[in-house]
Amino acid sequence: MVRLIRLKKLVSARREVVQAFLAAARDGRFDQLLQVLHPEVKFTVHAANGSFVTLGATEVATRARVAGSAARGHAAFVNGRPGVISWSADGTPLSLLVFTVAEGHITEITAVVDPAELALMDLPDPV
Repeated sequence: MVRLIRLKKLVSARREVVQAFLAAARDGRFDQLLQVLHPEVKFTVHAANGSFVTLGATEVATRARVAGSAARGHAAFVNGRPGVISWSADGTPLSLLVFTVAEGHITEITAVVDPAELALMDLPDPV
């Protein structure tokens, strides 16, 4: 029982870090993005034309602030990690973001925006 309570607290803490990141990205609050990103964060985007990697809190925060509208989506868990799924109006998946959180900071973000890759995933229906 104690282990379950600790796990719930850990999951909740990770979700709070991700929610803080998403709110800061939506609002364009650069300083708050830096607070939740690990200095050596890795951001990988899987797009139709290849994969791209951005390293470092400043670079990732800059990209997150510019793409803040992509931070609107619905919370999900992906292989036990906090994530966000976004769909188009017709229910087609647009993006999947998956976060790795350690010691109160986001250490890795993986974004899948490739329609072909998203179509192969077992994603929930739009909310």
